[in-house]
Amino acid sequence: MRNRHWLVFLLLTVLLFSASNGGEQTGAGGGGSVDEDGNITLEFWYALGGDSGEAIEELVRQFNAGHPGITVVGTYQGDYTTAMAKVYSAIAGGTLPNIAQLGGAPLLGGSDAILPMSDFIASDESFASQAIRSAFWDYNTSGGVLWSMPFNNSVPILYYNRDLFMAAGLDPDSPPQTVEELLAAAQALTIRPDTGGDPTQWGLNTRDDTHWYLSTFFLYNSPEAVAMLQMWGDWVNTYKVMPINQHEEALSDFLAGKLGMMLGSTSLAGSIQSGATFSVGTTMFPAVGAVRKVPLGGGSLVIFKNDDSRLTAASWEFVKFMVSEDSSIYLTGHTGYIPIYEDALNWPEIESLITDNPLRQAALDSLPYAFSIPIFSAFGNSDLALRNAVEQVELGVATPQEALDQAKASVDHAILTQFQVTP
Repeated sequence: MRNRHWLVFLLLTVLLFSASNGGEQTGAGGGGSVDEDGNITLEFWYALGGDSGEAIEELVRQFNAGHPGITVVGTYQGDYTTAMAKVYSAIAGGTLPNIAQLGGAPLLGGSDAILPMSDFIASDESFASQAIRSAFWDYNTSGGVLWSMPFNNSVPILYYNRDLFMAAGLDPDSPPQTVEELLAAAQALTIRPDTGGDPTQWGLNTRDDTHWYLSTFFLYNSPEAVAMLQMWGDWVNTYKVMPINQHEEALSDFLAGKLGMMLGSTSLAGSIQSGATFSVGTTMFPAVGAVRKVPLGGGSLVIFKNDDSRLTAASWEFVKFMVSEDSSIYLTGHTGYIPIYEDALNWPEIESLITDNPLRQAALDSLPYAFSIPIFSAFGNSDLALRNAVEQVELGVATPQEALDQAKASVDHAILTQFQVTP
């Protein structure tokens, strides 16, 4: 098993290296401008809306105020999917910005449109890369190259309704810490009408990014993968504590008080806290046996190629500012995202944040357990394949083994097709 996984990783590394050196050449150009007095204007695209978007805009204002001669113009480009689509259109049309905040950012390394962050870090002794947790560097690396800079990262946690816990005879100060405890709590929280039919209150659900939670535990159709998906299917079809394929409704059901527990991103903390009419609790993603792992999510910063070195240098200054300790404190304090720094849990500002808002404790407790899912060329296909596998098992149209075999075949086909490899 170990050797097979290593061979798969080696093949992916070779293919990705080939892609990163054989992509379409974007050539000269790029966004931004320099006027006759040397004043620089940079274009920055970002993919966060709401309160998180306001935090981004404030950081841009702070940068502009502290950097005379450089003006960053930030523009919201929609969610991660929409923003990335606009980037690919801009690559084709030669209308790229200078910097962007994107989900799946390191995958742009194969487009030849962005500059490796490792080059900037290597030439700037003032940047202390060792202060940032290694998992975040892994999250921004593809094909052995660091393409993007960690910025707004999240992890999944368990949100729960403390009021419903008490009504079910559960201790809201002792939420489930393992998948076994999660199931027991979900059973206690699920309320079925005496006349039969669907529960009026479900014990557990997850957001619609089901691939994220599932990918915590396995590598495709390994025995661990099958066992995890079997457990997931049992929650739905055997124990009936989670509704069938209703993950898009999870957040609204939770806020309406019809759902006892929900697995979701730390980035939801603010909206959940402001939208709930009940007492909300949070705890870390439950452990499977003796193992607790939480997958990183969120977005990163990239710098696009430009034929004017002054614009490139100014772009690096902006990226450094956005990932500085002060900016990390601000972003963590005003959003549900987690700090990227190794010693952040010891910062007075972060300690005060937890004291003032205990709901944030679970996200920060998760930092030592955070890891990066491997980033590879068919990453988007992988997400879709895993979501399809979950749906098939929940609907009872495939066994976990069959569903994951199909997922692996789909991703393998995507990789082979992309690189025109004949099996």
